[in-house]
Amino acid sequence: MTAPLRPHPGSVAVIGSGFGGAVSALRLAEQGWSVTVLEQGRRHTDADLLAARTSLRDYLWGPELGARGFFWQRVFGHMGIIGASGVGGGSIVWGAVMLEPGDAFFADPAWPAGTAWREELAEHYATARRMLGVTETPARALSAQDDHLLAAATAMGAQDTFGRVPAAIYYGDRPGVTTDDPFFDGAGPPRTSCRLCGGCLAGCPYGAKNSLDRNYLHLAQRAGARIQERTRVDAIVPLPDGGYALRCSDPFARGRARHRPDVLAERVVVSAGVLGTMELLLRCRDELGTLPRIGPRLGAHVRTNSEAVTGILQPPGSPSLTRGPSISTDFHPDARTHITQNRYVGGGTLLRLSYGPLVDGDDPRARARETLRRIVRHPITHLRTVLARDFEARFTALTVMQSGEGDLRLRWARSPVRPWRRVLRSAPGSGPAAPSYLPVANDATRAFAQASGGTPLNLTVESIAGRSFTAHVLGGAVIGPDADHGVVDERHEVFGHPGLYVADASVIPADVGVNPSLTITALAERFAARFGSPETHGGATPAPVQDDLPAGLAALARRWAVLPAPDVASLEGDWRATFVGPAVLRAVAPRGVGALGLPRWWGKRFDAHGSGINLVDDGHREHQPMTATVAPSAIDGRPVLLVTYPPDAPLPWRHVRDELRQLPDGRMLAMSAIATGPLTRGLPFVLARDGRTNVRSHRAPAAP
Repeated sequence: MTAPLRPHPGSVAVIGSGFGGAVSALRLAEQGWSVTVLEQGRRHTDADLLAARTSLRDYLWGPELGARGFFWQRVFGHMGIIGASGVGGGSIVWGAVMLEPGDAFFADPAWPAGTAWREELAEHYATARRMLGVTETPARALSAQDDHLLAAATAMGAQDTFGRVPAAIYYGDRPGVTTDDPFFDGAGPPRTSCRLCGGCLAGCPYGAKNSLDRNYLHLAQRAGARIQERTRVDAIVPLPDGGYALRCSDPFARGRARHRPDVLAERVVVSAGVLGTMELLLRCRDELGTLPRIGPRLGAHVRTNSEAVTGILQPPGSPSLTRGPSISTDFHPDARTHITQNRYVGGGTLLRLSYGPLVDGDDPRARARETLRRIVRHPITHLRTVLARDFEARFTALTVMQSGEGDLRLRWARSPVRPWRRVLRSAPGSGPAAPSYLPVANDATRAFAQASGGTPLNLTVESIAGRSFTAHVLGGAVIGPDADHGVVDERHEVFGHPGLYVADASVIPADVGVNPSLTITALAERFAARFGSPETHGGATPAPVQDDLPAGLAALARRWAVLPAPDVASLEGDWRATFVGPAVLRAVAPRGVGALGLPRWWGKRFDAHGSGINLVDDGHREHQPMTATVAPSAIDGRPVLLVTYPPDAPLPWRHVRDELRQLPDGRMLAMSAIATGPLTRGLPFVLARDGRTNVRSHRAPAAP
């Protein structure tokens, strides 16, 4: 028997372990909540991160292909995005730069009016800096790459804005020295001071970068939070009495071994990063129908932080540029543009394949043609980049960010490659398109190349494919005053679905203009500070009445597949049956059931032990006993409330199995099937509790 579909009092599930999820896990655990963090990726040890520097299988995220790493890159119709999956989320591949945005960000009209956001977030920025151990990059960490960036800033008349970046890295007094926790009065893990290896962006295997597993997540576990790695959340389903069931799977397993038990929680915090959060919420709203009241702004106002990523490759035999942290200095060529240099030790195999000649042009098609023309006319020059020896030692990337107005939308639509599946796709937004070409980025790249003697390069996903490329995607579930202007309110609660929250970069409605990790952390701190203890919430909030079920068989099957199985005792009483699905099925099914021995079938009656009987003749006569137990489904292998008939029942009923799962409004969605192995499919019907009192005790056999 399963437990009743009621979450444990005071339970919170946090989906994702990046900046928003890690902050939420710690702070809510400190407030007395029972916190479970669900992370689809693995927990990567220092040895794993070191192996990833030389092994693509250990570096790349791709469990369906046998890869066991963390780094991923996705290209949509209008943008390319990089990130990481694993315990710690984006902090695994984070450059550790911690900058507070300028006034333009806080003054952007996309923010809800009535709140002074800079003042509102000031204390939370301070907390984030303390928790992440932010310090200014020391002078001893600079090297020739920083000199070249200063020369570029000088050439652009911006030398006065050049400086060392604040970073979440433990530098200590000298490189490579391990000490007891220097940040949390001994409550954190031992730390090793930065070796200046230049590999922050590929994961720090030495314990110097202040990734989330060394602060927020470490302390959250000490406070009682549980972290379940290799647990992907595929659906969020409201429960009849309040709270949510999370349908989970293991992305590294195959077949039915992928199934993970459902997680029940009074409250759910979605912190899966913009792409993960959008995929989950859009799928639940638009395909599964389990979160139908999320408003029309879901997926809107997606920003790329108005970024461009360029590169410079030094000539063969040049001194190595790898000494230092990945990012150590920056400058501002104008009031709305921020530029950092990037060292990249680890992952160079992929980088070298991503760059081509530097080409200007606002017209994406003309720029693509010119880029291809140069590659075709000068193939040897291009091959010298792709096949360069000591690529990582000779390469510099420039990340150029702006506070801009570029706007995209993410939607749940049919895949152009596999049209029988729905996937996350991009579309133009309501404002100007996200830029794939920033003139100031190319100007800075030329200035750096001229100062250093290198070759300036563009990312081909920008110059040929015309996509904006970013590691800092924002928005999609933005804060707003109501459901017509946002997805969450100022408490981060989703409009229309009480007890469901979003706490990651998805809520940010404007381009940050600098590396956004500090802002994401500060917003999550503000969210958690307003959350309150379990006592202040007073238990789970019941779900709204469920919308009508879809008419299509495929849509009904998808909805049924993600629903939780109730316990046997919840069946006690009379249940009125209704056929659902296409009109022809609803018309034919009652006649077919009558012809098979259940004339004018009305529904089912059960006692508290799972003994049941069918009700026919409009509910006035009992016929055909049955038994309900919790068992694996013949259709998908997950738990169902299984109703079967005794071996001596007439044909075909002795072979029939009704597989029941519970809808958010308390009804049961059932699939009636005859088990035929992997091809088993079911015909749908709904059982709704009848309000009348059972006046007769049925004659079904006692439960075993």
